[in-house]
Amino acid sequence: MIAPWMLLLVAGCTPASSESPEPPASPPAATTAEAPVEEPPAPADGSVVTLDTAPRFVAGSGKAWITRLAQGEGAFVGMLELEPNAAVPEHQDATEEYIYVLSGSGTLTMAGTPHELAAGSLVYMPAGITVSYQNGDSKLEALQVFAGPAPAKKYDGWQPVEPPADP
Repeated sequence: MIAPWMLLLVAGCTPASSESPEPPASPPAATTAEAPVEEPPAPADGSVVTLDTAPRFVAGSGKAWITRLAQGEGAFVGMLELEPNAAVPEHQDATEEYIYVLSGSGTLTMAGTPHELAAGSLVYMPAGITVSYQNGDSKLEALQVFAGPAPAKKYDGWQPVEPPADP
């Protein structure tokens, strides 16, 4: 369970260094030919969602899911899930990204340096840094925060997952 203070802590994190790397010239190209899913703008009066009612999407591989918990003008917050032994290919995002691992483990390679992640790990990735991820033998569940919603557009080509029917 995610405590409310954890969301505030993750969203308010800042890097140890005050230096700001230059973001890439343009965000990575989409890898799907499907039309992007347009998300409604964040309500002006805010919103409250639960994990079981937030929109959920699955990657074409069927090995990764994203649940959109919140998206506004300045940030994106999602629950990222990866199947055991799944991989995220090398890429760069145009904004800072934070990952808080709730369960699972694996190896994040950031700027060529491998980092072992496990439940309780908090990762800060500067804008434009090259990263990849190899999941371990268990399902990964992680809270993902982009400091700006643009990188979340990579999920627009993922297919919606219908919530389970009420019994």
